Amino acid sequence: MNTPTLRAGVARRSITPELGTPLFGYGNQRLAETVDDGLAVTALYLESDNCNVCIISLDWCYIDEITVAELRNLISQAIKIAPENVTLHATHTHSGPITMDCWGLGWRDDKYMEFALPLIVEAVVEASSAPVSVRVGIGKIQTDIGINRCEVRVDGHIDLGFNEWGACDRDMTILRFEHGGSAPGTLATVVHAGAHPTARGDDPAISRDWPGFMMDRVEQLTDAPVVFLNGAFGNVAPRTTIGGPSGDAGKAAREVGLRAALHAMQAWREIKEYRDLDLQTSNATMVLPFADLPSRETAETQFAQYAGQENATGEGEAEWRYWNAVLQAHDSPPQTAREWPQSLTRLGPIVFVPFAGEIFSEIALRLKQASPFAHTLCLGTTNGTHGYYVTREAQVRGGHEVWFNKTICAHLLASNNDDVLVQENLKLLQALQDLPRPK
Repeated sequence: MNTPTLRAGVARRSITPELGTPLFGYGNQRLAETVDDGLAVTALYLESDNCNVCIISLDWCYIDEITVAELRNLISQAIKIAPENVTLHATHTHSGPITMDCWGLGWRDDKYMEFALPLIVEAVVEASSAPVSVRVGIGKIQTDIGINRCEVRVDGHIDLGFNEWGACDRDMTILRFEHGGSAPGTLATVVHAGAHPTARGDDPAISRDWPGFMMDRVEQLTDAPVVFLNGAFGNVAPRTTIGGPSGDAGKAAREVGLRAALHAMQAWREIKEYRDLDLQTSNATMVLPFADLPSRETAETQFAQYAGQENATGEGEAEWRYWNAVLQAHDSPPQTAREWPQSLTRLGPIVFVPFAGEIFSEIALRLKQASPFAHTLCLGTTNGTHGYYVTREAQVRGGHEVWFNKTICAHLLASNNDDVLVQENLKLLQALQDLPRPK
């Protein structure tokens, strides 16, 4: 058997913050009192004769564009790689440090970031230092770890709950990287699935939430690191016996995580074919249109309503800062769209499609159905954060996800952003499909 042309390396570093660190994900200003399970960065480095990429999974809630640019620059200086070929994914645990400014929910913890960024670069350098030949096996299974969380009440109000008939991407995809040389064994396992890591709720513990239990169990059984990539989780809660979008701390996180591990291992064990897959990337600029700003009159009225709440926490502060930002935007040159540099990675029949936000399941399902690739893996909160990518229907209904986008910036995306995301990414997928394959 010929030696595979695909080579890979994997490495991990602990990026667990100190006790007393403010935790992200809720508006109650929690300080970490315990470490339930430590946070980590896991770097998967892939290279062929023509291309190299690095996919980095961070046990964070969000990663903003400033941090993405900084890390890409540091990594490209540390190893020979194009910055756009570095994919930075936040698993979205709500039990980690505050890694970006979010009105009403907290401010970027610069002290923590100074501690964590060098460790992230270290992990990448180690992963890329001595890549080994690998073949890849692909498995897929339906999982019930997630459930649509946009519950429609009788009066039409949207609450965070369980919506049994709502959209949810139930695919779990497993990529098994096996040593291609004389020494058999698994180098690493990628697990891709979509559900909010909110099973712990807002208790004051540092944790990876349910993905941590899943990763630990799979690693125990396979004797290899797991790279977890969260998918279309924007409107998907972890399915717990509690029956709501948050569970009862470690009990619920364990419940969901071990169920995820059961499904992951079933798919892992059923993989029988391993192939030498070719590697390619494709990069382009996407244009995401903005909605019209609220009128100055509306902004002035709303700003006055929230006067005095600029230093409060939660919704009051978020509203004050949003309407203040809208007023400032009216005095600035008009902005009609956000330009976004999109970077796709193709590994044989697999394509990783990053989304810089919490993507609703409907958007990912539409893109997967139209994609020319057998395995189109959409990654939420990757390479930046624009808040939630919601559907046009959700824009009309409202709810937490629609409101939350007001905690990021004055300019909200237009109501047709779901169509734009599908159409523009589909163009990139089709262009990638048409590229000549490396020889």
